[in-house]
Amino acid sequence: MAETLSDKAYNIIKEDLIYADKGSYLSIREYADKLEMSYTPVREAFLRLHKEGLLELVPKVGFFTARLNLNEVLQIFQVRECVEIFVFKKVFNLLTEEHINLLEKCVDEQRHGLETNNIREYIDADEKFHSIFIDIYNNQYLINLYKNIREQYLICSNKIAESHSEVAIDEHMQIIQYIKCKDLEKAVSALSSHIENAWQRMKDGYIRV
Repeated sequence: MAETLSDKAYNIIKEDLIYADKGSYLSIREYADKLEMSYTPVREAFLRLHKEGLLELVPKVGFFTARLNLNEVLQIFQVRECVEIFVFKKVFNLLTEEHINLLEKCVDEQRHGLETNNIREYIDADEKFHSIFIDIYNNQYLINLYKNIREQYLICSNKIAESHSEVAIDEHMQIIQYIKCKDLEKAVSALSSHIENAWQRMKDGYIRV
C-alpha cells in the first residue's frame, strides 16, 4: 500500500520522539510547516501517536511527549516478562539454525550501533531480537500487544542505552548460547534475568534523565 501523507508524518514524528525530552510540547502547525504538509494529515499523525500512548493530549493546550512514571514503566516490564517468557517456552523447540543466525545478526547490528553511536540502530536491533520469538509463535494479538508495549517506553530508550548497551549485548549472547546448547531451563532463566536487568537499567536511566 502506498504511504499516505499521514503515514509519512507519523513515521517522521515518531522518529523525533526517540530523541525528545519527556514532557516536551509539540505543535501540529510547526510540524506541518516543517514537513511542508497541510494541517490535517499532521493532526491525524498526532492523534495516532496519542492513541498509541506516545503523545499526551492536554485539552485546550496541545500535545506533549509522554511522561511515563516509574510505576507505569514497571508495569510495561511486567507485561514483557509475562509475554516473552510464555512465548519463549512455547517456541524453544522450534528454533532452528536460521533463527539463531537471525538472533546473531541482531547482536551484530547492536554492536554496530554502539560502535557508531547510532542508538536508533541499537534500539531497533534489540527489538528485532526479542520479536523473533514472538513472530515464530505467530499470534497476531500477542504481536500487536508486544509492539505496543515496546513503543510505550521508546522515547527514553536512547539516553538509557548509551551507558548500558554492552551489558545488554552480553546478555543476548548468553541467551543465544543456551539456545545452541538446547538448554531450555538455562535459556529461560537467562531471558528472565535479562528482562529484569533491562527494567533496572530503565529505572536507573529514568531517574538520571
